[in-house]
Amino acid sequence: MHDQDLVKSNPWSIKEGSFPTDGNIEEKLKFLLRYAILAPSSHNTQPWKFSLDNNTVKIFIDRDRWLKVADSDRRELHISIGCALENLIVAANHFGYRCDVDYLPESEKKYPAVSVTFQGSNSQPQSSSNGLFEAIRGRHTNHNVYEAKPIGEENLEKLQNINKGKEIRLHLTDDPEVKRKVDSLMTKGDAMQFADPEWREELGYWMGQGVFGTSWLTSKMSQLAVTYLNMGKSTAKKDSELLLSAPVLGVISSRSDGREARIKAGQTFERLALTAASLNISLHPMSQILEITELKSEVAKLIPVSDVYSQQTFRLGYAEPEKKHTPRRPLEEVLV
Repeated sequence: MHDQDLVKSNPWSIKEGSFPTDGNIEEKLKFLLRYAILAPSSHNTQPWKFSLDNNTVKIFIDRDRWLKVADSDRRELHISIGCALENLIVAANHFGYRCDVDYLPESEKKYPAVSVTFQGSNSQPQSSSNGLFEAIRGRHTNHNVYEAKPIGEENLEKLQNINKGKEIRLHLTDDPEVKRKVDSLMTKGDAMQFADPEWREELGYWMGQGVFGTSWLTSKMSQLAVTYLNMGKSTAKKDSELLLSAPVLGVISSRSDGREARIKAGQTFERLALTAASLNISLHPMSQILEITELKSEVAKLIPVSDVYSQQTFRLGYAEPEKKHTPRRPLEEVLV
């Protein structure tokens, strides 16, 4: 099997050395997009599509992949777009491109959310001191219980000092009292969501699509279990164990709450995830407390900054590595 066919069947197999140095701009941008599609997304729905126009990439929101129940305000939909955008920028910078990003206003669904124009490039990979490009393929969402090992001050400082822009705030804490309060909110959130049959049906549908990388049979069995059984108590117990094991909890917030702010929050989240991966630190988004309005307001009270909107909560720490990546749609499927 040729490299190109292998990448189509398994997008994670993309290799830096396959960059089409002598290709045209379309071939080069398609190569960079193969890194964009490795971004994380809510329920691994991968709600993005891309188009090419000379040296410009436009990113569209695929509303058919919007979690209308769990993500009714489309916060996670926009964050997912931001994660893909950040991967694209990191990959482009690695190959010598400058990126001019235009965050487009919300309009009819057929219009893109973001336009990225590429300038420069000597077509040769740039030496990277921060390891972000290499981390795109190495990054995993780690769902395991974390070790009772603190994150050192030097690494915490590196995480805290990632490029966030003026709009975004990043708050990290190891305060046991905050962890207990968040744990209480998580338990309540799990109970409320699993008590909602529409929420269970939506989760079951996506599990049945195999988005988490399980076999067809396992995916279908999981879909049936989640859809028809209330697994709230068992899930809450597991989530509590995961959360309390983490040495650090974090939240990304923004000064406003429009689509642009959420996309930028997604960029920050992905840059944080890549930085953590480069430091061998595990990261796991835990979003249910932001999916329920009354709980989201409680999270805001735990942030030592007023007048901001909570966009993404997560835990950080050290854990047994995940053994495999979740599947990704091939680039050919998301090009329009």
